[in-house]
Amino acid sequence: MEAFSLLMHGFVVLLTWKTLALMLVGLVLGIFVGVLPGLGGPNGVAILLPLTFSMDPTSAIVMLSCIYWGALFGGAITSILFNIPGEAWSVATTFDGYPMAQQGKAAEALTAAFTSSFIGSLFAVLLITFLAPSIASFALKFGPPEFFAVYMLTFCSFVGLGREAKHKTIISMAFGLLIAGIGMDTVSGTLRMTFGSNDLLRGVNFLVAVIGLFGISEILLTMEERLALRGHAARISLRVVWSVWRDLPKYWATLLRSSIIGSWLGITPGGAIAASFMGYNLAKRFSKDK
Repeated sequence: MEAFSLLMHGFVVLLTWKTLALMLVGLVLGIFVGVLPGLGGPNGVAILLPLTFSMDPTSAIVMLSCIYWGALFGGAITSILFNIPGEAWSVATTFDGYPMAQQGKAAEALTAAFTSSFIGSLFAVLLITFLAPSIASFALKFGPPEFFAVYMLTFCSFVGLGREAKHKTIISMAFGLLIAGIGMDTVSGTLRMTFGSNDLLRGVNFLVAVIGLFGISEILLTMEERLALRGHAARISLRVVWSVWRDLPKYWATLLRSSIIGSWLGITPGGAIAASFMGYNLAKRFSKDK
């Protein structure tokens, strides 16, 4: 009951015109940050932090939080319209989002991405509000064996549910692990495959690799075919939004399952990247139309 009363007090603080305006500004800025590949939510918050120096603490936290949440959704926009993931965890959105845009259903894909992001975020916020002490004590028990088990489960789901032949998936994962091994070991400090280059001490950034694999190839392919980079148009109307919202209850099991996966891998912590791929693979496995 104490957590519930604090939650209600938080809503009372937020429901003022000034705070709502700051939330709107933060969300718009966050979407711009998410659309730009390579920035991401944390970097966007760090860059826009000076905007809050003259604000009171509550207003500053609200605006920075909205920038972060907006950036999470912004990454889905380029994934769906351009097949270029704005965030590392938006890669899975390209698998079906971009084909939908090619079929003229970009507005439906964006509406579904936005709505499901809201539902998953709301689920996680309510979970952390009421179960924070228990979650914290549980997360502290996670060590190397548990981390290995989480990522092993994710890799197994890649192999079992991948579109390509299983040996191709295993080779790709081995190549990815090889790239991830470049740099200084965080435990022992040993240098691995840096070849005397100081630029490789921090390893290869995952987002940079993802943009290179998806973004650069898409740009070059588009330039070769049409000599220009053109994304797919999306005109979101109330009719489209209502149509998607009307169909969403059919996928209540997917929404609930993916929310649980995201919260679980956030608590453990397995990370948003593993959660997005695992959620997509399980949704594909349980779908009637693979």
